Amino acid sequence: MPGRFEAGRVCLELADEALDRVEGLVVFLRGAGVVPAGARLAGVDRRWLGPFRELRDCVAELVGAQLAGHPARPAALELLNALAAAAPPAPRVVRTRSGLLVRTLGGEPDCRALLAAVARDAVELLTDPAARALLRRCEGPGCRRCYLDTSRGRRRRWCSSEECGNRARVARHRAAHPRTGRHQA
Repeated sequence: MPGRFEAGRVCLELADEALDRVEGLVVFLRGAGVVPAGARLAGVDRRWLGPFRELRDCVAELVGAQLAGHPARPAALELLNALAAAAPPAPRVVRTRSGLLVRTLGGEPDCRALLAAVARDAVELLTDPAARALLRRCEGPGCRRCYLDTSRGRRRRWCSSEECGNRARVARHRAAHPRTGRHQA
């Protein structure tokens, strides 16, 4: 999806979503792989935005607490556990006309099932010591995005090389090559 960064986990992708339009939620659900590309999502409406915002804020709080090294609020843990308790959408494997095996869903998922899928991803992230060790916050000024650093040498500094990384490189270049006495139009 254009303009997206690669967080490495579905729950971290959700934490960066504005979730102000139904269409944006559908783009997230498909783009982050919560539902396969061809899955029906006819039931998505404005009522879904509130629960997904609540999960987004919960994940951001829990990840922030983890990165800061302090305990999360019990209410955030309770919410995550409650959302993760629902049954996620049942995946199925089907054969395409060309013979390729692809993932689909057993039926059209409801809001609770999709919330459960993302909440379970957050539970897995927060309870997996290896994944937690890769958790980072972007070093870009004003950026709050989090991601898993799977780069070689674990030296990734930005959520996106194209966005925050490019801004940092431009700022470094401008600092090294100041324009004295000239104004650019």
